[in-house]
Amino acid sequence: MLRCVLWVFCCLVVIGCAKPPLMEAKSSVVAKPAAPKDPDQALFDQIRSGAYQIGSAIDAIESVRKTTKEIASREAGATQKALVMITSQLDAAGKALVEFSDEPPTFEEFKKNFSAQDERRLKAIDAANESLNDLRDAQDIVGDLLDSHPPEPENTELDNADSDLEECVQAVQDAIKAMGGKVNSPDS
Repeated sequence: MLRCVLWVFCCLVVIGCAKPPLMEAKSSVVAKPAAPKDPDQALFDQIRSGAYQIGSAIDAIESVRKTTKEIASREAGATQKALVMITSQLDAAGKALVEFSDEPPTFEEFKKNFSAQDERRLKAIDAANESLNDLRDAQDIVGDLLDSHPPEPENTELDNADSDLEECVQAVQDAIKAMGGKVNSPDS
C-alpha cells in the first residue's frame, strides 16, 4: 500500500514537472505577419489613411492657430511677439501638409501610376515630419510662455493651446505612421 502511494506520488511529481508537449509547441511558434496580397492596394490604403489623418491634423492646427492669434490680439510686448511666432510656426506646419490632404485618385487611376503615387507618399511623410518640427517649436514657445506664469485667463488659454498642440503633434505622427513612415525624433 505504501509502495502504491509512493509510486502515485512520484508519478504526480514527474508529471507536474514536465511541460506538456502541446504547450511547448505553442510557445515556440511565432506567427509571421502576412504579406499584403496586393501591394498596390496596401499602398493605396496607406495613402488614403494618411490623407485623412493629414486633413484632421490641418483642422487641429488651424484651430490652435486661431486661438493663439486671438490671444496675441489682446497682448502686448514680448508675450505678443511670442504668440505671433507661435502663429507663424503653426502656419508653416499647416502649409507643409496642405498639398497632401487631398484624397488619392480612384484605385484604378492609382494603379496606373504606382511609382508616382509612392513618390508622393514619401514626400508626404517628409512634409509631415517637417510639420512636426514646426509644431514642436510652437510647443516650446508655449511652454516658455507658461513658465512665465501669465495671469488668468491667458494662463488657461495657453494651457489649452498647449494641450491642443499635443493633439496636433499626435495627429501628424498618426499620419506619418498611417503612410508607413517613420516619425523623426525631436532631436532630428
